[in-house]
Parts: sequence; C-alpha cells; structure tokens
Amino acid sequence: MAGIHKGRLCGGINDAPAGRENDLEAIELARFAVAEHNSKTNGMLEFERLVKVRTQVVAGTMHHFTVEVKEGGAKKLYEAKVWEKLWENFKQLQSFEPVAAA
Repeated sequence: MAGIHKGRLCGGINDAPAGRENDLEAIELARFAVAEHNSKTNGMLEFERLVKVRTQVVAGTMHHFTVEVKEGGAKKLYEAKVWEKLWENFKQLQSFEPVAAA
C-alpha cells in the first residue's frame, strides 16, 4: 500500500522537481527510450526534447517521460516508461505510446 513520505506519495507517480526536464540524466534516459523504441520497431523517431518528467518508486525507479520527437518532419508527443535500478546498472524500456489527442 502506498504511503505518504515528506509530502510525496510513496509507490504513486509523482511530478519531478521543476527543471528536471533539463537534467542531463533525465534527458539521457529519455533518449534511451526513443532509441530502444526505434530498435524494437525499426522506427525512425528523432528525439527533440523532454517535455515532462514524473517518477514512481518501485524496485528502483520507474521514470514516466513525455517526450517530443520528430517523425517524418512532424513533431509528436509520446509517453515513455523507463525502469531503472542504479545499483544493478539496469535500465529497461517498459512502454512507449503516442499521446492521445485531446
């Protein structure tokens, strides 16, 4: 069961601190997500920028990214989830889905 710790919901998805979308480690993980997606699907997406970062404490950290990419010249948004366990030097793309138009 999720609990509250210092104003954050443990086990829940939390917004990362402001400016995290400009953090080099977060950008590297977002680029990893795009590269993994391209590798698995023979895709040609080009990373443009990291729009939003959220995190979830699991056995490690599940990073939830909103990523802007270029696809055939058009800019599109995708939601990516990357599972990371730093102590094991482990990272894995869990999902990479287009953002549904509102």
